[in-house]
Amino acid sequence: MSELPAIEGGSPIRSTPLRFRPWITDEDINLVIDVLRSGQLSAIGGKWNTLLEQELTKYLGAKYAITVSNGTTALHVALKAIGVGPGDEVITTPFTFAASATTILHSNAIPVFADIDRETLNIDPSSIEDAITDRTKAIIVVHLAGYPAEMDEIMKIANERGLYVIEDTAQALGAVYRGRMAGSIGHVGTLSFYPTKTITTGEGGAVITSDAEIANRVRLLRSHGETGKYYYELLGYNYRMTEFQAALGYSQLRRIEEIIKRKEMFAKVLMEELQNLENDLIQFPRPKPYIRHAWHLFQILLNLERLRVSRDRVIDALRAEGIEAATVAYPIPLHKEPIITNMMGHGKGCPWTCPYYGRKVMYKPLPNAEWAAERVVTILIGPLYTTEDAIDTAKAIRKVLNHYRR
Repeated sequence: MSELPAIEGGSPIRSTPLRFRPWITDEDINLVIDVLRSGQLSAIGGKWNTLLEQELTKYLGAKYAITVSNGTTALHVALKAIGVGPGDEVITTPFTFAASATTILHSNAIPVFADIDRETLNIDPSSIEDAITDRTKAIIVVHLAGYPAEMDEIMKIANERGLYVIEDTAQALGAVYRGRMAGSIGHVGTLSFYPTKTITTGEGGAVITSDAEIANRVRLLRSHGETGKYYYELLGYNYRMTEFQAALGYSQLRRIEEIIKRKEMFAKVLMEELQNLENDLIQFPRPKPYIRHAWHLFQILLNLERLRVSRDRVIDALRAEGIEAATVAYPIPLHKEPIITNMMGHGKGCPWTCPYYGRKVMYKPLPNAEWAAERVVTILIGPLYTTEDAIDTAKAIRKVLNHYRR
């Protein structure tokens, strides 16, 4: 008989819960304090945003990096910089965070969803081809959980059709695809520096490109479209990052390889510890030989046909074992979210009823995304986790799944 899970009255695996915490060093803290003491807190007239941008270009192998206030604003200005607007369609994945689609709506364009690949959970290039119409302007590719999407195939499709590619690299800074850094392969890349991401500035992000015209437009859009003192050429925004945020990001970027190494260790141990359950009760995306995973999340897909409970009960049971890093990313595919099904936008149905569009949008079922959303369990990986944390996580997963096995 299997060991009784804590949620059923047994003893938990951990007495101290496994929770995500960012890795903040004394060097990080001292640098931010120095910026605060300097009194130069804005990017306007400061040096740290420029320094962070320079280091990002070196690390990613791109010509330009422009810091912004967060990963969502990075996507928004990227879309605006390539000219996405009313009447346009942008293809993206339904299996991701909402911003990958809502920023399309904020650009008064129509989000169109391609299905995902069941092996990697990333957008499926063949499904992208099926989704292209004469209104398609761009593709937002999400490198989900830190796992790079199949960029060779996607860029081939985009180049043949004359489409822009935006790489949403919010979860994948440091990931590598066939020798190139994720975020530097498409026409534009976007980054997030939220606390759970590879490096953090608290809130913050950046846009990456090697196109001088796109970079110039992003810089203008980031700061009110101002080209001279009180002279505005574009309808822009205030999407600037502060100096103390940029200083923190600069400090963190200097040890990004160590951060990724620590995350890789946790993932490797977890895969080894769970291999006896693989292809029985679970499966998980294993990195292909030509990619480096950035390990934002460890994704587990449950074989629900062999379990007596739902995925949500499994999550509750894992958290009761002290694995508070267990969560669900993502429980509802975006094409089934109310903001999409109810066609909410900027009032009176726009962009769906926009006269520049003039079509009826039909969101069809996407079976692979719906299949994944029903059974995915995710472990948010932190750089402070230890080998023992990985072993405990695996013990909790084995304990819970073996108890609920049919």
